[in-house]
Amino acid sequence: MSFLEQFPDRRVLLNEYSEEKSAFPLKINNHIHTPYSFSAFGSIDEAVQLAMKEDVRVLGINDFYVTDGYGEFVRRCQDHHLFPLMNIELIGISKKDQERGIRVNDPNNPGRTYISGKGLSFPSVLPGEQQLKLDSVVEESNRQVKQMIDLLNRWLQLQQVDLSLSVEEIMKEDARKLLRERHMAKAIRLKLEEHAGSDEDYYQLLQKVYGGKPSEKRREDIAGMEEELRARLLKSGAPAFVPEDEKAFLSLDAIVGIIRDAGGIPTYPMLLDGAGGNMTEFENGKEQLFESLSKWGFQSVELIPLRNRFEVLKEYAEYFYEKGMVVSFGTEHNTTAMHPLTVSCKDDVLDDNLMQISFNGAAYVAAHQYLVIKEGPGYESVSRSEMELLGRAIFHHYFYINNPQK
Repeated sequence: MSFLEQFPDRRVLLNEYSEEKSAFPLKINNHIHTPYSFSAFGSIDEAVQLAMKEDVRVLGINDFYVTDGYGEFVRRCQDHHLFPLMNIELIGISKKDQERGIRVNDPNNPGRTYISGKGLSFPSVLPGEQQLKLDSVVEESNRQVKQMIDLLNRWLQLQQVDLSLSVEEIMKEDARKLLRERHMAKAIRLKLEEHAGSDEDYYQLLQKVYGGKPSEKRREDIAGMEEELRARLLKSGAPAFVPEDEKAFLSLDAIVGIIRDAGGIPTYPMLLDGAGGNMTEFENGKEQLFESLSKWGFQSVELIPLRNRFEVLKEYAEYFYEKGMVVSFGTEHNTTAMHPLTVSCKDDVLDDNLMQISFNGAAYVAAHQYLVIKEGPGYESVSRSEMELLGRAIFHHYFYINNPQK
């Protein structure tokens, strides 16, 4: 049973809501990954504890391809008096953009497109045939990583390096259901740490792993070291590279269909200047991007401000919000780097207007989650402002009526 089923109906929520008595906007983070895909956090509880410490009151799980962490996430959020938002992230291919060499929101792969689903139903309402599509993508991803592990072990043997990886060990220690090359890079780094005491020993062993080439990273730069391991060992042209099969990617239409069938809101994640300071061809120009997303049918976008300059983020976020879209912010935490959960830009904190936009986006998603559970996926739609008001009433009930302690 969803915790939202215990809420009163929308009329009661709106009647009991008092704007004057509600300390809004709350701090929001609507996009974090957990160990169910790959994460900076060792556990969901660690993420929730950090959110509490930083007074982030609304937190959104956003794992790749899987919703297996939802149950634990909801329990931990309720234990610590945080409001949980249930999201997912999928990767698709736009064949048209791929053929034309147009990068969408992946800085390195034309046509490859990340799409999030916001506010999925929990417990799941995803039809069986749609779940099979997700499961097949996970299976294909795991198959690819297993092949990479085999190639890497052969490479290490050729370099006379007494290290090896195993699927069983990685799944036991770090992964849950989905294997990714990031798990491999982390496992290699940890093996290196185990086998090398001094820095001199460490870099000598790493040079052997790299086939005689020295490292350019500092040992203490964990995230940077793992990125270098991926680049030197796992990416195109590297000894353990295995090309991705097309079966690992769904069409954009299929992804949007899965998200909607799961009760969620299809959401476009903006990269903006997160690609080394430059825009992709698809995102270059907010008017053009808005028109393209509108044609796709998107009414919701999200940003990871930590990879953006403040002026760029503010320009795009305010423009898309003024155009009537739902706008969400998050931190991702999809590498080993442990950044704060408080959302901020690359060079500055969010100002009051961006904080309000972020809060409004979370309120909309909360209202959507609530209505799908209480009234069904075909609930009577209302305007964005009415959804935001209902979301505020839901937060008010959760934080100040149902659980009056802060």
